[in-house]
Amino acid sequence: MKENQDITLNIIDYLTGEISQADADALAQWVMASEENARQFVRMKEAWMGSSIIEHAYDGEAAFLRFKRRVLKRSIVPNATWMQRHRSGVRQAMLWAAAILFPILLTCTTIMYYNLSSLSEGEMVASTVAGETTTLQLPDGTQVMLKENSVLTYVASDFARGNRSIKFQGSAYFTVTSDASHPFQITTEKEQVRVLGTEFFLISEKGSQKDILSLDKGVVEFTDHKTGKVVHMETGDELVYNTVTGNTYCRPRSGDEVKLAQETYKNNSVSHSVYAELEQLVSDRAGSHTIQLNVSKGLKAGLYQVEIDPECAIARFTPAPDTARFSSGDGSKEHPYAISNVRQMCNMKSVLTPYKMTYFCLTSDIDLQGIEWVPLNDRADEYSLWITLNGNGHVIRNLTTSRTSYYGSFFGVLCGECKNVGFENVNINCSGYGAGAVAGYLGHSAYPGVSVLENCYATGKISGQCYVGGLIGNIGSKSVLRNCYSAVDVNSSNSYAGGLVGKVRAPYVMEGCYSSGSVVGQFAGGLVGGGQQKSTPHSRIHDVMAINPYVSGSRQSYAVMPIIDGDTISHMSHSSNLYLNGKRTGDGLSDKEVRERLNNLRNVWYGSKVGRIAE
Repeated sequence: MKENQDITLNIIDYLTGEISQADADALAQWVMASEENARQFVRMKEAWMGSSIIEHAYDGEAAFLRFKRRVLKRSIVPNATWMQRHRSGVRQAMLWAAAILFPILLTCTTIMYYNLSSLSEGEMVASTVAGETTTLQLPDGTQVMLKENSVLTYVASDFARGNRSIKFQGSAYFTVTSDASHPFQITTEKEQVRVLGTEFFLISEKGSQKDILSLDKGVVEFTDHKTGKVVHMETGDELVYNTVTGNTYCRPRSGDEVKLAQETYKNNSVSHSVYAELEQLVSDRAGSHTIQLNVSKGLKAGLYQVEIDPECAIARFTPAPDTARFSSGDGSKEHPYAISNVRQMCNMKSVLTPYKMTYFCLTSDIDLQGIEWVPLNDRADEYSLWITLNGNGHVIRNLTTSRTSYYGSFFGVLCGECKNVGFENVNINCSGYGAGAVAGYLGHSAYPGVSVLENCYATGKISGQCYVGGLIGNIGSKSVLRNCYSAVDVNSSNSYAGGLVGKVRAPYVMEGCYSSGSVVGQFAGGLVGGGQQKSTPHSRIHDVMAINPYVSGSRQSYAVMPIIDGDTISHMSHSSNLYLNGKRTGDGLSDKEVRERLNNLRNVWYGSKVGRIAE
């Protein structure tokens, strides 16, 4: 009887993780002494695992209390704090009670074993709710860090027979126990993952269009249910599967990227938007390409060489050859990061720090031909990145972006300053809100300073849904536009359009500015489309011109801009060839006056960098 008491308590200590080495050796000898002992041990272990798995919690004290409640059938279970204060007393009481409870315990564990066996013929379930993360251990020793809103199910009897198979939905980090003869298999509603011994993170959420598998160690075989295509992944690879099209993209990651990703997983802050822009960048384009990726949290910003297979199903990524992130500088006002090539411009995102101004300068003209540009600061960053760029009289050419969300532009949201730079031949198409060559928003309520655009110009074409301007889509907080012009054709399909600014939400100063592109929208203005309210603080406008070929607003159009009471206006003019709602105006400047003034301004600001308008 004394032996049975000791064995019972040894098993309890083993299950709660408090067994000493001597007791562990004794327990091992007892288990190996007979098949009946081994069966009894397995029954008690599975009973304890069942009580833990069903409630998906695995800390020692809580599991120990549940074990007593379920297996020992205690009617009153003290809390963990009481247990810690009276651990020795409880152990003595249990020694005394073991003689009485041991037969009952065996009966209960036998009953529970068969109940669990019956349950395991179906499925054992572990799940988490919003804000909850738990770590569990499967019967083969595999560790799973289950993230919030996730469900994992398996059949225990299958594991006992060597069939290591689970069903999964959600996001989790897996550390799979190595067993070459029995591969570990994960099945979701959209794909199948087959592994031997490895570590990886899997996101496969119900209804999601992008599933992600990040392999940190080992080898994985990924098969999607839509096409049946198999992708063999090796250590460091990261795969994105489009569950709608069936396309699969896989790239190798550097050791630093893997380490960063692992730290992110442990902090429970995994980005669900990895490669959000990837498919539109490489869709239907087999072969070798150079693309910019700077929005993924687990991916370093910069240029990447991409090899896409002929079926456009698999893409391999390697950093473009260029070791220098910037030519010089440390990002301070005194020593800004110096940008001399495309790769360095694409590196801008990687050094931005939330709520801290980062300074950049251009040391040469930059041609973004072939780059699908991603704005530097947008909703994903909560508008928290503050940037100052001094172009030193240089030009950024062929800025191209097609945004399916917000702020199609170079900066996205410019909280800071942009000066002494031209944007030539921009081609922007934004189906969301806020589009402009320089910024979708100039200033934001999250930024305490005044945002400035000075000595800047743009040429090309911009179209968008709402709030579209040649330079700025929307003025979001106190701002200044000084000595700027736009020769951009602007089109807003659903709202405000302006030669310089689409919509105004805050007071601004505009001095020495003009626009010369066509403007089309519901509310259209040669310089500003509108948006001011009577409650909007007053603005100051001085020495501005609208010399657009035409300005057409389906609901309202303005030769220059709408004005509200209190605005201060001086030296405002527009071209005599301006058309409003299909009718030519006749009270503007003469064509000769327009050309002379335009050439004078362009020569003062940019000298020979821009051509003279012909007489």
